[in-house]
Amino acid sequence: MPPILRIASAPGRWHTAQMTFKWLPNALTIARCVFALLCLGGIVQALRVQDLIALGAAQDASAADQESRIVVQQLWYQFALLAFLSGALTDFLDGWLARKLQAQSRFGVWLDPIADKFLVGFALLGLALIFHTWLIYIPAAAIIARDVFMTWLRTTPAGKAVVDPSNLAKWKTAFEMAAIIGLMLPLALMPQAAASQHQAGSLMATFIVTGLVGLLWIAAALSLLTGWRYMVAAVRSR
Repeated sequence: MPPILRIASAPGRWHTAQMTFKWLPNALTIARCVFALLCLGGIVQALRVQDLIALGAAQDASAADQESRIVVQQLWYQFALLAFLSGALTDFLDGWLARKLQAQSRFGVWLDPIADKFLVGFALLGLALIFHTWLIYIPAAAIIARDVFMTWLRTTPAGKAVVDPSNLAKWKTAFEMAAIIGLMLPLALMPQAAASQHQAGSLMATFIVTGLVGLLWIAAALSLLTGWRYMVAAVRSR
């Protein structure tokens, strides 16, 4: 093929690829919702194994049985963390592909923020189930309540007309992701029983956990602030 024809055919091939894969960004967004469910499901299964470990300790189960249960619990935590990381990856990929393929759609614009909220919300519910402390309950409840409110607000005429007034929401998301991954990572790297014993005597571990919980509280504060600013902007747009 002459060089001119080869150059002329390249845009045509790219246009064909764009048309062929336009469905991919929306598929990744849907996958993020699935990964959110898998993350919470993995945590629930790990907690069920934790109950079996406690029951085995009460019934003087053999060391081999207890060790195997701890390994299974660790695998479920690893599964949950991998599901969360996969969901976070799709958050980047679907937006990037939508721009590259020029595949923006009303469905994608509507579902993308909902999928983000599912992923973060289900992970926070899982962390609340794991740690059983108001230090997790309060920021998790604040973030989830704000996200539910924002989802409703964006369905109203006033909310649809508003563009996010600041970039604080991006910082909120970054703090959320860092806190969730940081709190889930030790559970995936070592069995829960060993992790508890290690953390009890480690000043560094206590410092790290305190910092991660602090990030979650900062994320909750930013969630409330950005929600308030968005609501004010929606009211003023009427």
